[in-house]
Amino acid sequence: MGQSIIVQALHQPITSLLSFLLVGIFATIHNRHAGYSDVGMSYDRVLGEKELWRCGTSQLAHVELLHLVFNLSALWSVGIAEQVLGPLYYLKITALLFLLSPVICLGLYHGAIKFTGKEHYRTTTAVGYSCVLFGWMTVLAVRQPGGITMLPLFGAANLPMWLTPFGSLLFTSLVIPKASFVGHLAGILAGYLISIPVFDYLPAWVAIVVLAVAAGGMVANYVHQHGGGFGELRLPSSTSRILGGLRNSAVGDVEGGGVKGRLLGGGDDGP
Repeated sequence: MGQSIIVQALHQPITSLLSFLLVGIFATIHNRHAGYSDVGMSYDRVLGEKELWRCGTSQLAHVELLHLVFNLSALWSVGIAEQVLGPLYYLKITALLFLLSPVICLGLYHGAIKFTGKEHYRTTTAVGYSCVLFGWMTVLAVRQPGGITMLPLFGAANLPMWLTPFGSLLFTSLVIPKASFVGHLAGILAGYLISIPVFDYLPAWVAIVVLAVAAGGMVANYVHQHGGGFGELRLPSSTSRILGGLRNSAVGDVEGGGVKGRLLGGGDDGP
């Protein structure tokens, strides 16, 4: 007989806190009528305009409800890793994926722009926690900790662990046409990178401290670019510290004459 939702939540506290965080941020975005250009990450915005803070906000933000629901379902399935490996190790891998995924995603965009001439990748806007989720699926597929060999896929079916990242990629591409191949691929590559045994020797506290320093740098970057403060933003509770700002001075200056974001952690051309 399966565990109740409350028992599961108690056994995977980091997963539960992340779930509440993602829901809270979604509610704030909806309440503020913010969109992809307010919180998303694009090649030109990050590397051209030096808006480094978007590497953080884009991974925690969801603009559409269906996108959030799919990612919460995947997050809860991946939460089994927290039960098997423990909260500290789970937090370590999550921190590493959070740090590496946007870097790899931007690198893939750069390669597509420079070597294939696909200029639309400059303004493709990415949002969603999926990079981290696909990274976790990959880590589980490679390591199979605690003898885990099957993982529920969005509550619909159980897949062999080795097939989960690619099965999830196919599933989301079919169900959500706006789902991004590039963004998901970035998470998968980050997962394979972190699965290298050398990362086993990295203490969890180091990964957590580096993430905290990076988050502080993103906040400083936002403040520096917006006149030394958060201005008109008065977000409730701790959400303001995480998002920094949902609406900024560039809200009315959307790239490419009207960029539409791609779901699930990155994007190809706008729909």
